[in-house]
Amino acid sequence: MLMYIINMKGHFVCLSLCLLLSCATMNSTNKSPEEKIRFSFPENVNQWKLEKTLPDRYDAETLYDYIDGNAEVYRSLGVKEVYAYRWLNPQQVEIFMDIFDMGNSASAYGAYHHDIRDQKDIGLGVESEGMNNSLAFWKDRYFISIVGMGDSPELNQTVIELGKIIDRQIPNKGKPPEMVRLLPEKGQVKSHVHYFNDYDLLKVHFFITDENILQLNKDTEGILLRYFLPKQDEQFQIILIRYKDKKKALLVNQNFQNLIDKSAKEMNDEERRKKFGFHSILIHSHEKYLILIIDWKKKETADWYIKEIVQRIKR
Repeated sequence: MLMYIINMKGHFVCLSLCLLLSCATMNSTNKSPEEKIRFSFPENVNQWKLEKTLPDRYDAETLYDYIDGNAEVYRSLGVKEVYAYRWLNPQQVEIFMDIFDMGNSASAYGAYHHDIRDQKDIGLGVESEGMNNSLAFWKDRYFISIVGMGDSPELNQTVIELGKIIDRQIPNKGKPPEMVRLLPEKGQVKSHVHYFNDYDLLKVHFFITDENILQLNKDTEGILLRYFLPKQDEQFQIILIRYKDKKKALLVNQNFQNLIDKSAKEMNDEERRKKFGFHSILIHSHEKYLILIIDWKKKETADWYIKEIVQRIKR
């Protein structure tokens, strides 16, 4: 069990990336049209009608043909298949409806929480968000995105109704990743939680350093969550990572400590600010978990969260 503390002059870096879906309609999988699709829809929903009965289908290899720039997000989370539907009304107002089969609930949770979720929950799936004429939700192994290309009460009603139709066809709810329960509720900014498996996906939301010092890969999983304690004037991030075993977590802890020690000896303040995306960090390993408390102001605050997470791991 190791604990390491470092304070650095620097600045907080948080990268966010919005997902932009293209309007491509090319079916790029090798699956036959007759292969079973679990979802079915009525011929019409209000004035909107499916452009074609069968959806365009994409897998991890062909998803680049449909999504502009961000297919790697879903690929890193293990996407299995995407069903892409397009609805049209007589005025040619479009609704794009994408159903992502992510393979398991944890990955569906990760796909949903790739974006900041700070709008109202409309009561679909396990978690949902409605905004203008679009909605997103996750349930069981599926992440669903429905986007209406316009602005009208009828369009908004239709988008929600399509979501309800999908929701009814997924019998199991699913659960968030088990790691979520290990994070203390006190101070959570729940709109800023992100689940990741690899280092590239983590860097989209928070920059640690260029190299994969955390040794994230297909055998790891992690949660990044923002915290805000206004009375204590504290705002910080917690990263919790689960490794294959205790030995691996301890090794990563030691390697990270060595990197910071080396930079302190060989770099000036400006060089360290460029290398690392934080100004303070508390690193702690317990069993197969690595805990990072980042950009805290008061050490007693970071200590409390470390102790609370360790207690939850022990339960």
